[in-house]
Amino acid sequence: MQQDPEVRFGAGKSFDFTPPSGAAFFLWIISLLIIGAGLLVSFIALINDDFTGAVMGGVFVIPGCLLGVILTPTRLQEEYNKIRIKEKPRDFIQRSEEGGRTGSFWNGSYSSSPKKDDRGWVFQSPGPEYWDKEDRYGPDDTGIISEHPTIIGTPIPASFSLDGVLICIMALYSIPITMLSVYAGVGILETGSDTENSSVMACALIFGPAIASIAYAFIMWRTGTKMQLTIDIPTSKVRSMAAGELELVGQVRRSSTPAPPVQVGNDPGRTCDDLHAWEWKYEIYVKRYTVEMTDKGPRPKTEYKWETIEIKEGGYDFILHDGTGGTLVKPDTFKHKNLGDYLRMWEIDHNRNLGEIFGSLITTTFGGWTILKHKWTLWGIALGDPCYILGTAKSRAKESNDSLTNYQQTLMQVVGESGVGFEARFERGTELGVLGKVKSQVEYKIIPGILAAGCIIGTYLAYANY
Repeated sequence: MQQDPEVRFGAGKSFDFTPPSGAAFFLWIISLLIIGAGLLVSFIALINDDFTGAVMGGVFVIPGCLLGVILTPTRLQEEYNKIRIKEKPRDFIQRSEEGGRTGSFWNGSYSSSPKKDDRGWVFQSPGPEYWDKEDRYGPDDTGIISEHPTIIGTPIPASFSLDGVLICIMALYSIPITMLSVYAGVGILETGSDTENSSVMACALIFGPAIASIAYAFIMWRTGTKMQLTIDIPTSKVRSMAAGELELVGQVRRSSTPAPPVQVGNDPGRTCDDLHAWEWKYEIYVKRYTVEMTDKGPRPKTEYKWETIEIKEGGYDFILHDGTGGTLVKPDTFKHKNLGDYLRMWEIDHNRNLGEIFGSLITTTFGGWTILKHKWTLWGIALGDPCYILGTAKSRAKESNDSLTNYQQTLMQVVGESGVGFEARFERGTELGVLGKVKSQVEYKIIPGILAAGCIIGTYLAYANY
């Protein structure tokens, strides 16, 4: 059934310039045009010794760079898409054919699921017909899975990418644009406006750039550390795994009993089977009418927002199988999980019947707000899905239903225990999925730090010179 893929990943290119495909390409071109226009304005202004004009060019450059960063994919993401189209894994075909939005306008009930899955299989994986139902922990006749890092290698990011260039451009403008933002915020405060919204806006303009850039630098640093750990730690084969900290990649398969059904929102109509790690969230969409006092008198205003009402998560023990063998995994022991994109989302308009069920509770909790919609979103890792684990293998008592197996890995279980410099993680997808958006360490740890430093300096200079 399986064949070793011809593709093998390794060191990346020196520079990653990968445009997006589809409709996103046109927005991406627009973002580059906006950046180019802003840089041209700044360049002409600097030639004419017009510092203010140079700063105003940044008003166009910064939004253009943000849009470009959001839309620009990595080379690996585009390569994965090409491989999936060629290999046609089952989950890729299923999502392409069954994904989308369905429902009824008349009763206001909708259901949707994504058509793409960045955390799904890239190469074909063994289906249930190839699993040994009697010897669940034993090796597959088809051999090791095609997507195992020992077969295809570990992807290494390019030394630099277009994302890095765009963030560098933002860093160049960080000091003057931050100063401009702080001046605008202080100006709002000096107008003497007492409205709550004006105060919030002023604080956002004054402190927003510094706080946002620091948070961004912190997140990028942590992400870079996690990605480097994924690249550096060699992936163990299950059949030869040893006790202690390790990295495993494999397929989710059933242990001794099936996973219990998950009822999203405790509704039998939203029941999902065979989920071995899951999380669902219940939200409501609300609005309210308020009156805002302005210099020209009272002004009516309508506010909308999503409010989270309930979040639940759970898991059920399963066998992680990489073709060489299987081992028991306990997903509930992992603190850090990434289940990828949502599996399914349900939306229901709020009507009189729903009001009778939910109204007294929610209206009391959110007095003054009108409920418009209810939404339930489900994430999960299901039977047959790819799974990536950084965890710790520990000894376990041999269960009676495993008495027919004599493999070393049946004597161990994988749990989410972290160590020094080692953070346990449980993620949907193989190593390819985990590293799909990976960047160089310079782009994770150096450039965001420079951007944050520029925003902090800009904030200080604005206050010092005001």
